[in-house]
Parts: sequence; structure tokens; C-alpha cells
Amino acid sequence: MLSGLATVTDADAMSATIDGLGRRGELVIVGVSPDRLAVSPLQLLNGDRRIYAHSSGAAVDTQDTLRFAAQTGVRAWIEELPLEQTGAAVAKMTNGRARFRMVVTTGR
Repeated sequence: MLSGLATVTDADAMSATIDGLGRRGELVIVGVSPDRLAVSPLQLLNGDRRIYAHSSGAAVDTQDTLRFAAQTGVRAWIEELPLEQTGAAVAKMTNGRARFRMVVTTGR
């Protein structure tokens, strides 16, 4: 069973993952978008797929999410920038040019 965790805030990106779900696959949505998902009943019926949405915020929700990620191998796609480039990271997010989660790092 191939499942997914949608943390993006883009309904089109979430919709694009549905056909990639395996038989009895589940898409768990925790990202927020005001736009509608583009999904047909046939996309769900063909693979016995399911879509869930979950609002998070409490510590137990974070713990459950991290456990799910560890058990299923889900990993975030990130773009790292050094601490000195924090302004550039914020600008990429604000301008909608960030392809992945922006992560600011310190030297190791």
C-alpha cells in the first residue's frame, strides 16, 4: 500500500498525488488550502483509495504525525540555506518561489 502525507498548501499539488497512491492507499492532508481538490470518484474507486484531512496543532497530533512519518518512510523535501541567508529564504517563501520547505541551518 503506497500512501502519502500532504503538507503543501497547494490544492493542485495535492490533487496530483492521488493517481500515485497504491491500492488501498491513503492521502492524509494536513496542509491548508482554500481551493478545492480535483478528484473524481473513479480515481478513488479504482484503487480503493481514501483521502483524509486532519487539523493539527496539539502536541499529540505532532507526535502522531512524526510516528506516521517514521513508520512509512515519509520525508520532507526541503531547501536549506545558511542562517546568514534567512532574508533570502523568507523572500522566496513570500514571493512563492520556494519549491520545497525552506530550512535555515547553522554551520556544523
